Amino acid sequence: MLTSHITANTPRDINAVKHADVDLLRPMTDKEIYGNILDALLGGTDTTANFICFVAYYLGHYPEIKQRLIQEFDRVLGNDLTRPITNKDLNELEYCDAVTNEIYRHSPMVYLIGRVSFQSDKVGGYDWKEGTTFQMLASAVLKHKDYWTEPEKFDPDRFYRVEESDKYLLEKKKLRNTFPMFGGGIRMCPGRKLAIIELKCLLILIYRKYDIELVDMNAPLKYRSDFINCCTELKVRIKPRKF
Repeated sequence: MLTSHITANTPRDINAVKHADVDLLRPMTDKEIYGNILDALLGGTDTTANFICFVAYYLGHYPEIKQRLIQEFDRVLGNDLTRPITNKDLNELEYCDAVTNEIYRHSPMVYLIGRVSFQSDKVGGYDWKEGTTFQMLASAVLKHKDYWTEPEKFDPDRFYRVEESDKYLLEKKKLRNTFPMFGGGIRMCPGRKLAIIELKCLLILIYRKYDIELVDMNAPLKYRSDFINCCTELKVRIKPRKF
């Protein structure tokens, strides 16, 4: 990846066909290369690695939800553990989507979303100049009582087929604008679809074959908040799953 960035739009570039605006058909600067590599490492590796830890923590505390998730894996993928996972399989894992969304709502990987205003505007009763940097506290939005029914409750059903009932009426009305898992607008995470595929495949490969238990059910979720929320310690027992 680093090599492809360094050689992009140079005589050493192996990509003959370009799909970009004219102003982008130039070699990348060191700053641009650094930014892209950093985004790839943080957005494509660290987030998923840490989120898997958070998944193990929450599923360890909610065994009935873990069992329901595994039942969906078995129903969609069958009993053959060697069968390749298809895109059709992933699209059918609706409860898996709901579980990961609810875990993210309680423990978001990215708790701040930054934006820079391109024109002067009035926000919150104040006048802000063009070029002002705004930091939105996503973790507060994800637990706000105006947007979520019983916001402190852990329940994946708030994301599962919510259109079929009015149990989670707030979520039905406001979910589109209150769940910024991958940001929003034209600056939304470009790798969001790949991240979802990666996450689902990992969960399938792990939980269909292994039983994961927390060593200490009373231990708190240990993490630090840097650029993203990073799990610092999670002790688990991993055993072959009994069928």
